Amino acid sequence: MTFFYRVVLRPSDDFDKNILYKMVWDRRPILQILNEKVASRRYAQSIIPGLLTAHRFYETSDLNEINWSSLPRNFVIKASHGSGGVLLVHEGAPIENRLLANYKHFGWRRLEIHPDNFDCVHADKIFAHLLKRTYGHGLNRSGPEWAYWHKNRYVIVEEFLSSDGKMPTSIVFNVVRGEIKLVIWAQVFYSTLGVASSLPSRYVSPPIDILAISKELRISVGTFEEMMRNSLRIAGKLDFLRVDWLIADSKVFFNELTNYPGGGLLTGKSYYKIMSEMWRPQRSDYLEE
Repeated sequence: MTFFYRVVLRPSDDFDKNILYKMVWDRRPILQILNEKVASRRYAQSIIPGLLTAHRFYETSDLNEINWSSLPRNFVIKASHGSGGVLLVHEGAPIENRLLANYKHFGWRRLEIHPDNFDCVHADKIFAHLLKRTYGHGLNRSGPEWAYWHKNRYVIVEEFLSSDGKMPTSIVFNVVRGEIKLVIWAQVFYSTLGVASSLPSRYVSPPIDILAISKELRISVGTFEEMMRNSLRIAGKLDFLRVDWLIADSKVFFNELTNYPGGGLLTGKSYYKIMSEMWRPQRSDYLEE
């Protein structure tokens, strides 16, 4: 297999190029913990005991352990070791959605599917295939995403968190060296395989109007402030980390951590200029023990 990078030799004023720089030069072991969904949740919970998370029915590398008939009608299946590879089974999903006949075509993508159309045999094939795959290789991306290259691979089955019976609101905090530099939120849908659609996303950079945002998100000011504090605590002294949360029926749940937003392919996003201004990596950060 051939690997390649669009090698970036120095930081710049372009966020995508800086993500590529991080891919190439930042090889600290902590990144592999942050990128894997089982390890990252344990890491976050070790920093914040009692952190609210979705209930997990299973996290396993052996699909034979999953008793599909024991699950509720609404649940989520996802691979722990990549971005995507998520099947969202819930009653608010488009009733016409079906899984592809060729399970290999599901890949590292996302899809909502109604419980009446869920096929556990097909799901077994999809996620057995993903357990054998390494995310972040391939010539269709800007460069290999090193932090996904490890042998800790699981399939996670957890509760489906909903907002009014539909997809929850995703909210992410971009933390740079101990400061929140950009907050982005949207209710995102995956009604077509691999295609994300959403209500218009919203984003803010400091100063952050906590009262206005809390009102829009229908959560308390205290809940939003706690989410901010916890994002800072989880990110710690890292030069850059995106801390991802879900808002479901006025409750906030820790979701995952993201080292490489967009895999270095975010150019064109409305908030791209802010992202490019908020962070410039330093090689010295990546030489620390």
